[in-house]
Amino acid sequence: MKNDGLSLRQFWRTLSTSWTVFLHAPIDVRRFAFVRIGYALLILIYLAILYPDLETWFGPTGLYPAEVDAETKLPQLWSVLRWLPTEPLEAGIWLHRIFWLHIACTLLLLSGFCSRLNALMVYVLLISWQNRNPLILDGEDGVFRLVGFFLLLMPSGRAWSIDRLLWNRSVKDACALAPAWSLRLLQLQMVVIFVSAALYKLGGAAWWDGSALSYVVRLDDTFGRFRIPAWPFEIPILVRLMTWTVLAVELIAPLLLWFRETRRWALLAIVLFHLSNEYAMCLFLFHWIMLVGWSTFLTSGDLQSLSRFLPRSAP
Repeated sequence: MKNDGLSLRQFWRTLSTSWTVFLHAPIDVRRFAFVRIGYALLILIYLAILYPDLETWFGPTGLYPAEVDAETKLPQLWSVLRWLPTEPLEAGIWLHRIFWLHIACTLLLLSGFCSRLNALMVYVLLISWQNRNPLILDGEDGVFRLVGFFLLLMPSGRAWSIDRLLWNRSVKDACALAPAWSLRLLQLQMVVIFVSAALYKLGGAAWWDGSALSYVVRLDDTFGRFRIPAWPFEIPILVRLMTWTVLAVELIAPLLLWFRETRRWALLAIVLFHLSNEYAMCLFLFHWIMLVGWSTFLTSGDLQSLSRFLPRSAP
């Protein structure tokens, strides 16, 4: 019988089945927990950096005072900090109370106690800080919001958590697997971030001709965090190769992550990319929160070594 290819119905059925398996196949719950722990640790660092200037950035009489915020805020940019009293002393007291509430919820999220509830609290308070003063935001704040949102959807308390210990007391046959869809959504988001960054770069002639990094190294406010030899940036061919390598990693590596044969190599390239940028540039926690997002591509085998230091998922 001659094979004339798939019919439209067969094609749609195959595509639908593959997509369903991709989103809903059960995966190791430790993969969700890894994101939870990494995210909570970074939030603690994020808040620790904010604390010394808390009233300067968010107080009613700070650099972005309440009356200016009231005039410029958009309805969709909500913040619980706008409920603070107008009297400066009382507002300062409540500002610190909200800050320490955020710390407490983050610590509970880190330990995995009422994980979904505390993920929600951490997310709401993070959005509140960011919307109250948009003048100090940059790209990393957007990534924090995205990872925090997808974490809300994950069963992140099913492993390496107090929730897991409490669950094991009441259920003998606890399952160490959960549907993958929430993790898949974050994976897709990470790919979109990287590929869109590369496509945006391709809109500039400096990236096409390979000279872009020669300009980046002259940005004294962000580049030169640690000592870097100057000579590689004085050789045109090396500058071109480094510039085009950045584009290649951002365009190709996210696509290779989806294939079993190339996943680890692509993930290694992405990790080295972020760590080298972290060494060279002052971008606060941007590269670390990106690495938390990319950690969703770690498999059970990759996480196996952590079982020596953290509680096992299964009883």
